[in-house]
Amino acid sequence: MDEGAFGRAAQERAIAEAEAEMARLCELLAEGMAMGVDEGREMVGGAMSEFLVEFFDLVRAEGSRPAVRGVVALPLLVHGAETGEPGPAMPAAVLHLLWWASARYLDGLADPSGAPAPAAGGKVLTAVAVGGQLPGRLIAGLPVGPAVRAALADELSRAWVDAVDGRLRGLAGRPSNATRASVLRGYEGGTGAPYAMAAASAARLAGAGDRRTAGWRAYGRALGVLRRLADDQRDLAAGRHEDLAGGTATYPLVHLLAELPPARRREALALHASARHSASARAELASWMLDEEVAESYAASVAPLADRAHGLLDMLGGDPGHLRELRRLVDGTVGRPPGHRLAVA
Repeated sequence: MDEGAFGRAAQERAIAEAEAEMARLCELLAEGMAMGVDEGREMVGGAMSEFLVEFFDLVRAEGSRPAVRGVVALPLLVHGAETGEPGPAMPAAVLHLLWWASARYLDGLADPSGAPAPAAGGKVLTAVAVGGQLPGRLIAGLPVGPAVRAALADELSRAWVDAVDGRLRGLAGRPSNATRASVLRGYEGGTGAPYAMAAASAARLAGAGDRRTAGWRAYGRALGVLRRLADDQRDLAAGRHEDLAGGTATYPLVHLLAELPPARRREALALHASARHSASARAELASWMLDEEVAESYAASVAPLADRAHGLLDMLGGDPGHLRELRRLVDGTVGRPPGHRLAVA
């Protein structure tokens, strides 16, 4: 198989490099360093170091390395598309990893079905520092010009605002009044925003202007939405049904409700209400969402989202080898077998 300019083997090496970089960062944090401030920050540094070590332990334990590959590869590929060289975007990959280490924990606390432990307060503060303040300190220390540094800080701030907006939309959404458009709007923030940040930050590091950076930001956001859709499907296909237990108005659920006649829709909403506390209700409603006819209409409804991501790459252009790998990121998230059935990445 053609590995391309930055194929699977190169991406695995990049993950190893990112993990080594994160390990060095953890060592420095544990000593109260790497924050660009005076000494004497061992308490917060040590807490952040432990938090990040725990995050990567969970990644290994849960088999989430493919997801990490995408997190790391995206900014490197964008930089490669702009310049032919992916390596200089490693700082953007580190920022993206820090974001997801923080968001993974905070998102669990925001889940209506979750109940934080009594001693979670310190960890909440640490998660906020890891995802918000530490990236800002790392950006301040990068050997780049003031304009690029300001642009990177702007991307970080923009991502936080957009992501919180998206998450709040998700928490406020109710299956009975949610629409496919409203769910996707939340996904664009909650999951799309950090991917947009990673892509746009890499473009800034490559010297791209405002217009191309906006294009890369849009591509990253589109990819993030597709990854969230794949997560929704993975939850159903694996039989975990965590979204149903949490009462979340996901795209697969809202799509199902939109396709049902009124009486059947009321039955589905009743099942959803019971699903918070009933495994059998969750299993039955999941079977409705995975029904072949529903799955086909669902796949047809999300196919334009993948087409949009590919269209953005057509518009942006760049180094052909890295563009090919960026297309593979899309197609590796949303498969395109006959009927355009959504594949779980």
